[in-house]
Amino acid sequence: MTWRVHIEGRAHLDGLYADEKRFLLCFWHGKYVPIFPLLEGCKACVVSSRSVRGSVIAEIGRKFGYQSAQMPDRPRRDALRLMGEVLPDARAWGIAVDGPLGPRGRVKSGVIRMASTLGFDLLPVSLDSRRKMVFNKRWDRMELPLPFTTVCLVFGEPIKVPPELHSGQVKNLADKLAEAISQLDTKAGNMVHRNVPPKECPKYFHRR
Repeated sequence: MTWRVHIEGRAHLDGLYADEKRFLLCFWHGKYVPIFPLLEGCKACVVSSRSVRGSVIAEIGRKFGYQSAQMPDRPRRDALRLMGEVLPDARAWGIAVDGPLGPRGRVKSGVIRMASTLGFDLLPVSLDSRRKMVFNKRWDRMELPLPFTTVCLVFGEPIKVPPELHSGQVKNLADKLAEAISQLDTKAGNMVHRNVPPKECPKYFHRR
């Protein structure tokens, strides 16, 4: 990886690991390609759909050392619990919260229900890069940082998800998560174009 990487808010990630919390690492679908190498070394499971596209994402994740879990678009509650039991060592599960096919920037209710069923926190994350390719014809406007550019990865504060949610709570949490990720988008964009580097600048994550 030839990028110059700056990381902000890593304490939020480290705190979840230190407290042995299980959490969903939540990002937009258009950001998943650079996030995979940036988080290489973290013990995590990549969640994707049970489809051809999902299989491609799962295979990319495995290339970077992640476990993978493919599930239907509307997984049943008992299936989610089973996945949580089958993958007990994966404390972090990465998921594109507006996938698999959009709408872009809208958190799917299934993400919130998954976190509630499995007892996971939500950890929003986003990034931006100084020079990048943007695939505007894709629904997710996928971003790919160019070689030797500066990339800023930003973590937000964890969001707690209570069990047994009703539909109103699910919508409120989905809106809260979408707003959190959007704010991180803006923060990463502002940081990457500043001349002053962020406070936290570790280049790689240690293995968990």
